[in-house]
Amino acid sequence: MNPKRVSDEFYVAGQIGYSDLPKLAEQGFKSIICARPDDEEGNQPRFQDLALEAEKYGIKMLHVPIRPGQACGADVDKFAKGYFDMPKPILGYCRSGMRAHSLWELNQEATAMHVPMGK
Repeated sequence: MNPKRVSDEFYVAGQIGYSDLPKLAEQGFKSIICARPDDEEGNQPRFQDLALEAEKYGIKMLHVPIRPGQACGADVDKFAKGYFDMPKPILGYCRSGMRAHSLWELNQEATAMHVPMGK
């Protein structure tokens, strides 16, 4: 798992696991946003289980589960609230990192336009 820098405050990666959490904490990540639904693949850890383990490392987690190509305004609003409220830097992840990156981009566009996406 190699986090890819999107901005000074946001990075993306593919699926993370329990063994990644201490490494992410060492790298200074304070928060994680998961854009992947539970049970998308049989080998992925469930969000709630991963979030409980992340707490042990002082990392906060938020679940914004979306299916590929199906992000809606409410998803972007949930991401935006987490992005602005959670400690930085934040790692966003999904299977490949693309959905997490898309949520960040949609949030940037909505912020630039000063328009809530879910309205």
